[in-house]
Amino acid sequence: MPQIAFLTLFLGLTLGPQPIELTVTGPVAAVELLLDGAPAGRLTGPPWKGQIDFGTSLAPHQLVARALDGEGTEISRAEQWLNLPRQPAEVDILLENDAKGRPVAARLTWQSLTGEKPSAVGVTFDDRPLVLDTGGHVKLPAWSPETGHVLTAELRFSGALTARRDVVFGGLLGEVISSELTAVPVRLRPDKELPSPERMQGWFRAAGRPLMVAAVDEGPAELLVVRDTATQSALDRLITEYRRDNLKLGKDDAVRFIWPEARAVAGTEIPAELFDTSRDFTAHDGGLLWFLGRGVPRVGTPSRQRLADAVAVAGLQALYANHRRAVLLVLSEQASDKSRSDPALVRRYLESIRVPLIVWSMGDPAAPGVAAWGEAEDASSLSKMWKAFSHLEEELATQRIVWIDGRYLPQAIELSGDAASVLELVR
Repeated sequence: MPQIAFLTLFLGLTLGPQPIELTVTGPVAAVELLLDGAPAGRLTGPPWKGQIDFGTSLAPHQLVARALDGEGTEISRAEQWLNLPRQPAEVDILLENDAKGRPVAARLTWQSLTGEKPSAVGVTFDDRPLVLDTGGHVKLPAWSPETGHVLTAELRFSGALTARRDVVFGGLLGEVISSELTAVPVRLRPDKELPSPERMQGWFRAAGRPLMVAAVDEGPAELLVVRDTATQSALDRLITEYRRDNLKLGKDDAVRFIWPEARAVAGTEIPAELFDTSRDFTAHDGGLLWFLGRGVPRVGTPSRQRLADAVAVAGLQALYANHRRAVLLVLSEQASDKSRSDPALVRRYLESIRVPLIVWSMGDPAAPGVAAWGEAEDASSLSKMWKAFSHLEEELATQRIVWIDGRYLPQAIELSGDAASVLELVR
């Protein structure tokens, strides 16, 4: 039987012309490449190499390779999703049913590129933690088949390596288990509450087709922070006392820092770089002002930092977790940026993947290095920072996650007219 697979894997953020190579076996006459459903190239024989142009805008893409026979009929296909999270570690959830076919337990299986065991495993059912036994089994609590339920497994390995899997069952899905889900962040309009999934059927569309809402989720929020190294002196002026409780988010919300200095990663076909991250901090560790000024070590130097590139990576990490989310960029007036991407391109990318970007200035928001990012809030005094923080809190508090059955590009999902009075899509 003919088979086709990508030899070129686009694991990092990708745009512009890129080489591509596939492996093809069996009687294949040609390979057609489709980018987001549109023709993007054609290979007519070995060595099955070519080039594909991902354009000048950084955005999520679906790349499909179709193996065709002599009559142009598809006989095999392969696909990749670009500029979306790719997993160097994976976890799967295998549901175990009772005599009536209803899930009553689950078993986890996982693997990582390093072959290591996870250092931490968490399982939740509708955001409630469950206990995993030593064999990787977990019992499910009693659940109502009338509503949708989300079972989530999150694993953490060494460093920043994580794996996550979500499955949804019940409600309109009945006994059908959906392992291909799209998490859509929405923002509630003032004085509105999110309806049940049943009432939201028909509220979301892709390519003109209605999508099935499987479940809704509030859960914890995640804030990814990129900090200009040159802000330290301004932060020192604000912290007159080591008050660790200044600017606290919710008790289960997580704050993680992305260092704006890259290091090369060897052993990949396409040159890759890694921006290191801190561990997750919560309200138990302190408040945001403490993390910015004292609680998180500084890494890198202003002359080598790549702020825009780090913000793009932060957006990708925020997307991976499927939580309520935002990226916070904290800038000085003299921000130095050696990024390969410009701020406007990165801001558009975060809009396309529906991750809000919030920019704080520790000096004049009209300074060129700050103004390049568009709208920025003045956080140069403690009172101004509190005001900016309240806007950040509101952004996270009004978000909800709507789970859509199936996998879709984030920018392809739209709202119907019925939904517009209650919510809006996060950008």
